[in-house]
Amino acid sequence: MLQVLIIMVGKTREAFIRDGLAFYQKRLAPYAKLTLKTVREEREGKNLSAEVVKQREGERLRAALPPRAWVAALDPGGRQMTSEEFAAWLTTREEAAQPLAFLIGGHLGLDRATLARADERLALSRLTLTHELTRLVLLEQLYRAGAIRSGHPYHV
Repeated sequence: MLQVLIIMVGKTREAFIRDGLAFYQKRLAPYAKLTLKTVREEREGKNLSAEVVKQREGERLRAALPPRAWVAALDPGGRQMTSEEFAAWLTTREEAAQPLAFLIGGHLGLDRATLARADERLALSRLTLTHELTRLVLLEQLYRAGAIRSGHPYHV
């Protein structure tokens, strides 16, 4: 079974997104062993630049990565796929027998070191999504990919 770890910066504040995450976590159970992990968000202050905030959050994200994981950083400049292509990509990742870790940055995105650590950069859309909404869209797409891979009619 595909092992998926999603590491994200900061708590999910919006109740509707928390509800959606719980909904898709249940639906994903037959398709993947899913773990959601949150790392502490860095508070911006007068003395902290955006780059320092991203750097500190990036250090926390990288520290939370399991050994041998294939790392996919979610980044607006990353590779875009259709849902069918994403399902095929997940099959390839599963066949590699490595855990798959997705990294979702905070509201400022991911720092250069974290992007460099990633094995791949993926974009969920050309549209800009909040970092909280990105979590929900990723879970829905993981579920959709599972449905595609199993021939379930959800996708059609």
